[in-house]
Amino acid sequence: MVSKPNTRKNAKSNSFTYFAKFVKFFFILFMIITMAGSLYVAKIVLDIAEEAPEVSINRFLSLNEPSIVLDDEGNQMDLIHTDEVRFPIALEDMGQNIIDAFISIEDERFEKHKGVDYRRTIGVTLRDIIGQVTGNRDMQGGSTLTQQIIKNTFLTREQKYERKIKEIFMALRAEKMLTKDQILETYLNSIFLGGRANGVEAAARQYFNKSSKDLTVIEAAYIAGTTQSPTNFYAFSQSSTANPQKYINRTQLVLNAMRDNKKITEEEHAQYTEQLNSALIDPDEKIAKGEELRLKFESGEITEEEYNYQTDVLETGIVFNQTSIVSDKYNYEYFTRPVLDQVKADLKEVKGYTDEEIEQMIAYGGLVIHSTMDRDAQEYAQSVLSDFENVKAEYVLVLEEEDKATGTIVEKEDRREAEAAFSAVDYKSGQVKVLVGGRDASTPGTKNRSYYSDTFGVLGVLRGLGSATKPLTVYGPALESGTITLGYAALDEQFKRPQDNAILNSINVPGNRTSYPNNVNFRYTGPTTIRKSLVNSYNTVAMRTLLGLGEYQSVAMSYGEKFGLVFPKNEDGSNNLGPVGPAYLSLGRNQQMDKDGANPLIVSGAYGAFGNNGVVTENILYTKVTDADGRIILEKIPESTQVLSAQNAYLLYDVMKDVVKNNVPSTRLTSMPLAGKTGTNTKGDQSDQIDLWFAGVSPYYSATIWFGNDYNSRLLIPGTDRGISSYSTQYAYGKIMAYLHEGLEVKDIARPSGLTSASFCFVSGGIPNEQCYIENTVASDLFVSGTQPKQVCTVHTYEPPVIDPIPEEPETPAQTPGNPGNGNGNGNGN
Repeated sequence: MVSKPNTRKNAKSNSFTYFAKFVKFFFILFMIITMAGSLYVAKIVLDIAEEAPEVSINRFLSLNEPSIVLDDEGNQMDLIHTDEVRFPIALEDMGQNIIDAFISIEDERFEKHKGVDYRRTIGVTLRDIIGQVTGNRDMQGGSTLTQQIIKNTFLTREQKYERKIKEIFMALRAEKMLTKDQILETYLNSIFLGGRANGVEAAARQYFNKSSKDLTVIEAAYIAGTTQSPTNFYAFSQSSTANPQKYINRTQLVLNAMRDNKKITEEEHAQYTEQLNSALIDPDEKIAKGEELRLKFESGEITEEEYNYQTDVLETGIVFNQTSIVSDKYNYEYFTRPVLDQVKADLKEVKGYTDEEIEQMIAYGGLVIHSTMDRDAQEYAQSVLSDFENVKAEYVLVLEEEDKATGTIVEKEDRREAEAAFSAVDYKSGQVKVLVGGRDASTPGTKNRSYYSDTFGVLGVLRGLGSATKPLTVYGPALESGTITLGYAALDEQFKRPQDNAILNSINVPGNRTSYPNNVNFRYTGPTTIRKSLVNSYNTVAMRTLLGLGEYQSVAMSYGEKFGLVFPKNEDGSNNLGPVGPAYLSLGRNQQMDKDGANPLIVSGAYGAFGNNGVVTENILYTKVTDADGRIILEKIPESTQVLSAQNAYLLYDVMKDVVKNNVPSTRLTSMPLAGKTGTNTKGDQSDQIDLWFAGVSPYYSATIWFGNDYNSRLLIPGTDRGISSYSTQYAYGKIMAYLHEGLEVKDIARPSGLTSASFCFVSGGIPNEQCYIENTVASDLFVSGTQPKQVCTVHTYEPPVIDPIPEEPETPAQTPGNPGNGNGNGNGN
């Protein structure tokens, strides 16, 4: 019997075979895709890893070193303060409690892994994938201590996989180069822990007023717990004071981790937990426990110290002892803060760093700032100005007080010593050598009366310059534009002539314009020279010279800005001197203290042009900034601007040597040549002196001194109500300049070519004729070659005197033999 084939069985067999082949094919395809995908992902990861920065050991470890400022000889002068204060210490000085707390909560496998805790990394990655699906993404929580340092030091903080991949590879590299102790020490010295504390030592002092090695377990647990959110868990914030539960719960998590990692026992954990929870009990129960403690104290069962401690525990769970850890004072207050201001501004403008990046660099970068300060000269100048005997100026401050008897407000006069400031600059290099912003350098963050910048805030100062502005905004521009020469016919006379009314109306001077402006002593010399006008500071000549510039405001301001003066601005940035323009530019007034004007550093930079062939070199406070590896990250090369010609700059230098010789001889206590100009800024009538100046230039330095006060009060001779003159600045100035020039070769500023001497009539400005000499109106001075007088004086006309002719004697007849002539004898000689 022939059997029939089992078609159903064969069909099943064939179906299974096809399914098996499909599964096999799918599996192979899946494996190929997986391998290809893995290779692709691996390539991406390796590409990203290759872009990771090199791990610098010095930069890594520099987190234990604050940034510093050096003087001009490379010696450390100051440590840089940041908003987060650090007190770096060695690992062995930190105490085991703080080490155990941090490792337990932040990186429990720190001693075992090689820089990356893969278990935590995978867990965080999975959570992030889920988060992307649910819209609650969070990549935080998987970094080891090493990775956290890498992130803060070398990378940005953006939450991207690229950054995380770089972080992992760099951490692996770091652990090959550094020991675990080095990494842990760096981390514990640098981590931000709330308030202003950076590092565990600063945190221990801030929260508990003790060293980190003396922290209890519960104190160490609190500090370690703040790392997750230092601001949120800051115990002294308003929200934490009102509700301590958030930082107590976080501290409890740290204690749990310490127990799980065998750093504390179960018994210790229970004890600490009970202490923490005591702050969270029901208010009625808390009152009852407080009463119980009071009774124990009164009965002598517990001491006062124990009573106070237990009472505090009831309130906060953790007994804090808040302490200020910040001493903002620098060793060289008036120099270091401007150095930092200039460095930060240049990092932002030149390098393009953000404010946050700059603060990170200063806090974590171990920067070394090479300043230009001459330490010895800085200290000497400060000592001179701090001594009232070198200033001898006072002012009266009127204070309003309530009379308790009557309840009325009364005025009280408080007599105080005047302030003073000084700066000195090597004007060829632009390096600032001395910068003293006040007589008292003991108070941190005080006004710096020698410095100003747009970023320096309320600490920067600008004042009216007085007559010290005349070489900068009047005579310098007038010489340079050819409006005057030193042989110009100047007129020192009040503005009372009929033709002066039109001038006064055009400049819109308020008040009594018929006599504006006046000289300081209300004396006038009539026709005079430019040299005498500048030496004696004739205000009338300065005003007439200014007005002779044509578009005087734009011309004078253009030169003033090149010299570094700060003028008031409109909201759109345009200049705005208003009705005080002529007085501002020729007499050195300003509109608003600290908003416009100048200060000693600005003026020193400006006056340097008179010794530097008319070139103004930018004032610099540092030469370079290096990182922890010694690499230059910022270099300061000053900009230079040719403001005056070398010839005109020298003319003003030569004239201002007479200012020193005739008016302030004590500014020159050595044989070193010195030129300069005094200045007095006033308010109200001209007896209210509020700013006194002297600005000078030698062959080596340009330097400026200022006396005044922060209240625009009149400066007085000590013990009197009489005003004091700018001549009083010469004694302190002379002492400091003598110190600066010790050991320097005595020389003068070289006279440039292109100058010649010539005589002139100062009434007409022409070549003197004989009548000019008779009238005694002849002077001699220097001229830029080709600008000396070309025409003979036309004011004085010389007429030869009429001389009567000598009478002629009558002719006498000639004598002949036999002619007796006039009959004196007879013919025979008897």
